[in-house]
Amino acid sequence: MKIRDQLFIGGKWINASPRATIEVINPATGAKLADVQKASIKDIAAAIASARQAFDETWGKMNPAERGAWLHKVGDAILRNQEFIAQVEADDVGKPIFESRNIDVSSGAATFHYFADICAEVMGEVQPSPYNQVLDYTIREPVGVVGAIIPWNFPFLIACRKIATALAAGNTMVIKPSSWAPLSTLLLGEVFQEVGVPAGVLNIVPAAGSDAGEAFTNSDVVHDITFTGSTEIGGRLYSACAPRLKGCTLELGGKSPGLVLPDCDMDETVAGTLFGVYLNQGECCCALTRLIVHAGVYNEFVAKFVAGAKAIRVGMPRQEDTRMGPLVHPEHLKTVMGFVEAGKQEGATLLCGGNVLKGGEFAKGNFMEATVFADVKPSMRVWREEIFGPVVVLAKASSVEQMVAMANDTPYGLAASVWTTNLKAAHTIAPQIKAGTVWFNLHNFVVPSAPYGGFGASGVGSELGKQGLLALTRTKNVMVSLFPGGFKWY
Repeated sequence: MKIRDQLFIGGKWINASPRATIEVINPATGAKLADVQKASIKDIAAAIASARQAFDETWGKMNPAERGAWLHKVGDAILRNQEFIAQVEADDVGKPIFESRNIDVSSGAATFHYFADICAEVMGEVQPSPYNQVLDYTIREPVGVVGAIIPWNFPFLIACRKIATALAAGNTMVIKPSSWAPLSTLLLGEVFQEVGVPAGVLNIVPAAGSDAGEAFTNSDVVHDITFTGSTEIGGRLYSACAPRLKGCTLELGGKSPGLVLPDCDMDETVAGTLFGVYLNQGECCCALTRLIVHAGVYNEFVAKFVAGAKAIRVGMPRQEDTRMGPLVHPEHLKTVMGFVEAGKQEGATLLCGGNVLKGGEFAKGNFMEATVFADVKPSMRVWREEIFGPVVVLAKASSVEQMVAMANDTPYGLAASVWTTNLKAAHTIAPQIKAGTVWFNLHNFVVPSAPYGGFGASGVGSELGKQGLLALTRTKNVMVSLFPGGFKWY
């Protein structure tokens, strides 16, 4: 297996036309990792045609068991190449190797295995009929070609989620990775070649987001689009799909709250919320970004949480003891630091962090400290807007009712977590929170078998689980006459 700089179309590595490139930079060192060829709209069209041909001639004709066997082979190949993929992901994104190995790559393989197992489980059912002489059943059919656009924060894992779901349903795919971190997604082309998946089932085209969006929405061959990224871009993509009656699944931004109740297990809560906030440098759509703490435990929690944030080991991504690496790009670091300055100017209290790390090994990278703000008001930008970095804001509440109201004070609704030892309170609070996922004494856990999606500005539809598989199918109802001698009305 090796790093690729070409387009993966029709089961082959081909050159882009014209030969434009995307410069990929290591966020930890500032050094160039690769010049990846940039697909034009013409190239994307060729990838779409290849996917359609594969759907018509091979993949779309397979039964679910056959598709499942191929997906299991892909999952096995990912695990065989786990360490190499993890290293590429660490270099490409800046995440610690400990995370890329044990979360991104292992979960990517598990996703392929899960969808391989459920291929045949949700493809149709017999319907009850009021007529004894009619057999009524449904068939779940693939939509055809699915276009996918993915972000830079979990490029390998999110690619695996979208590819495995679409292919399990019988579709083929064209996927556009992020220009900031395309390398690990391109490795999936190597994996598909290694195991011999039929040509054209998966096509990978690094490209400008606008070009991919235009090609996917304008194509009569692409019947569904799945997108993970910003709410702004997702809204534009959704609007472009609407006139064409094209399916569109959106997993967008978040401003996820964590509610710390007075009866929580304090040590477990501090450890769990630190993971919720700082996993992947806080560059997570569902990251825990607002901590709403009951006044009864506020001082104790804040003291322990800040001590934990200060102790997080910031370092180079390939070092085994690193727990927080650089942000993905200098422009993104600038954006996150803009929020830090806004928090200061608006009167929030900076309890720790808030600085770019510049000396020694950090000199050429995009490193910053784990940052905590307190005394945050709902009117402040750091409370209302998605920061997408290692920054959390703290607020105090006097009752559970107030905590729930503060949690719901956002246009987003991707995820939330509640920290309590009272199961009755937990199950009472869950339906009151406007979010697609509610965790209890956990945060940032996403598994292939559970649906993942948000409310409001956080998206449309769900990925993963059986729901995600069904979303990429069409339902056909079939009725069979069992009337002796046929049905005779006249």
